[in-house]
Amino acid sequence: MKLSLPSALLACLLLPSLLFAAPEHNDIRVATPWPAQNTIIAMLGYGQNIVGTSAVAKRIPLFRQFYPAIEQVPVIGVTSSHEINPEQVIALRTQLLFLPENMSIAQPGVLQQAGVKVLALRANSMQALVDRVMISGQALGPDAVQVAQRYQRYFQHNVALVQDRLKDLPESQRLKVYHSMGSALTTTGRPSLNQDWMDLAGARNVAADWFSQEKNSAGEVPLEKVAQANPDVIVAMNKRDAEIIRSSAQWQGIAAVQKHRVYVNPKGMFWWCRETSEEALQFLWLAKTLYPQRFQDIDMQQETRRFYHDFFGMTLSDKQIQAILLPE
Repeated sequence: MKLSLPSALLACLLLPSLLFAAPEHNDIRVATPWPAQNTIIAMLGYGQNIVGTSAVAKRIPLFRQFYPAIEQVPVIGVTSSHEINPEQVIALRTQLLFLPENMSIAQPGVLQQAGVKVLALRANSMQALVDRVMISGQALGPDAVQVAQRYQRYFQHNVALVQDRLKDLPESQRLKVYHSMGSALTTTGRPSLNQDWMDLAGARNVAADWFSQEKNSAGEVPLEKVAQANPDVIVAMNKRDAEIIRSSAQWQGIAAVQKHRVYVNPKGMFWWCRETSEEALQFLWLAKTLYPQRFQDIDMQQETRRFYHDFFGMTLSDKQIQAILLPE
């Protein structure tokens, strides 16, 4: 998989007329109800500039350690129809608002008149994530662009490393993987970000073709379907779901459970498997988890330590790294 630099910026803007020059100073007031976008903003050096956030971002321990003031940052309300109230955004004196492209704004003209710049960005693919980091950097300023460029080099390095290590792995030896997210029986297929990192890590997603008629390639499935697929490995987004899978009698006949190959996905500033810049570690972690003999020289503890130091300026203790790789 060769990840390119961002395509056209215009395709990612909610309002084409809002294409703008990046600010010269780092005092821009930034808001986003998109949980994972908070992590990208923080990595680019603008975490302290977040004036409106999501409830999920406020609850994540490592993000709170990185930016303690997030506790006082207001949550931007989002309706069940994925709509936000522009008056709240304006009241926060927001200058730059990041949204996923599937989120709408009631009376978008109100934001435009108030001088709020809106970026609505693509999601649910690896390419979209890499593009979003660069587009976000361009919106924030030249210093953020430098971080985004460094991140892209690191990301592509990990992509090339994993591809090289797995290039001669026969299809018959690629492990079948089931990934649960949100609940033990909720998963994703193709196309999706989850499918992308599983493909890259040499996994065969057992749910790849389960949601061909679903817009988001995701949904809840009956346990019988998972049992029939009989995955070799299960990666649960949450420890709660992993414990259900490991201990429930209904799951005991599945190969992954019998072989004790049920893992909890790492979680740092956000869940590595989701729309966060930590995605650069996700496929490397999974590849090493699935095929440790091919990645014996890769120490995920040291890789994790370096990543958070180099991109977030954080010096993590061994205990913190353990909590990321084996989250509660």
